[in-house]
Amino acid sequence: MTDGGPAIDLQDTSVTFTLAGGGTYKAVGRVNLTVRPNEFVAIVGPTGCGKSTLLNIAAGLLKPASGRVMILGAPLTGLNRQAGYLFQQDAVMPWKTALDNVAIGLEIAGTPRAEAHEAARIWLGKVGLGAFADRYPHQLSGGQRKRVGLAQILIRNPRLLLMDEPFGP
Repeated sequence: MTDGGPAIDLQDTSVTFTLAGGGTYKAVGRVNLTVRPNEFVAIVGPTGCGKSTLLNIAAGLLKPASGRVMILGAPLTGLNRQAGYLFQQDAVMPWKTALDNVAIGLEIAGTPRAEAHEAARIWLGKVGLGAFADRYPHQLSGGQRKRVGLAQILIRNPRLLLMDEPFGP
């Protein structure tokens, strides 16, 4: 992957969904968006205008019907492994403690469990949840669960951070 281009570059990107009745719905139409490295961009608009759709495209979770998607100067094909994505909804696993939720990404990547847990404790401390490492999601407030999710992403040191209403209800 090259580093010469923008962090995210969407050119003439469109997404159309097929409706249950057979019709179509254009969620995003011919969008051009360029986000440079180290830039902070907020996409603001009413419900249903395509904000989440654009983030899903940048994450590689949704393939556009047309247009070009470039990430860090290279075409995006498949999942964007350069990005961490904090979804609108909690993505923490209810059967795992805060510590285990934060460590899981490193463990899946092959980091030994003890090392992953050590890093997870550091990140829980950074988000103000060091004292809550052994708590399960149902024992945490909504904001605390969001911070567990944020630590879960940041521990992997992503080059891009995508957040879809990360601190909303």
